[in-house]
Amino acid sequence: MTATPREVVIGVDVGTTAAKVVAFDLRPDGGGEPVSRGIREYPLVRPQSGWRVQDPQAVTTGTIAALRDCVAGLPDATVVALSVSTAMHAVIGLDGQARPLTPIVTWADARAREVARELRATPIAAALQASSGTPVHSMAPLTKLRWFSRYEPQLTAAAATWAGLKDLVVHALTGCLVTELSSASGTGLLDIATREWDPDAVALAGIRLDQLPPIVPTTHALPLCAPVAQAVGLPAGTPVVVG
Repeated sequence: MTATPREVVIGVDVGTTAAKVVAFDLRPDGGGEPVSRGIREYPLVRPQSGWRVQDPQAVTTGTIAALRDCVAGLPDATVVALSVSTAMHAVIGLDGQARPLTPIVTWADARAREVARELRATPIAAALQASSGTPVHSMAPLTKLRWFSRYEPQLTAAAATWAGLKDLVVHALTGCLVTELSSASGTGLLDIATREWDPDAVALAGIRLDQLPPIVPTTHALPLCAPVAQAVGLPAGTPVVVG
């Protein structure tokens, strides 16, 4: 009698200093226990006082390498799905082929501190927090984008897309550029009533609506793209849950 293959789900957690990937057993007697792991570190760079950035390629290649290491520890298992989690509040400018134009400007980057301070001194701040659910803070992508529009206007306008860290990672895994709802809710650019990008907040940030990825539900799944599937040892089309 042939044994039933063990089924697992893989969690992909891309943080500020490392990508951590863990597979969990789905069998009733497995108790949801972790059965394989992979981790790859990457640097957090400080090019100027208050700036905290990362190399997009280092993050995406590190994530894929950690996933490969995790999958290598699952020779007899069936991977049912992947689920992605990342640090929030980062921004990155991308060109029309989703290639980086900027580093990843992380949540810890405080370059927009003065921009945020100026906004908090106006009546706009309370209205923004009420509509978006996000306080006006240098951590928020809204203020980071407003900084870019003020100090690097040509770059700001030239970017085909302004994305977040999870958007970048999901694109690396699937080839699809989207923003999942919970990530969008931390940008300061979301209208929490409509669950769509807020045109007024986007204009205040100094970018266009067409420079933001489409928003998808947190439970939305996309297929793992063939090149990454081959690189990590999984079937192409394995579901990648974006949240």
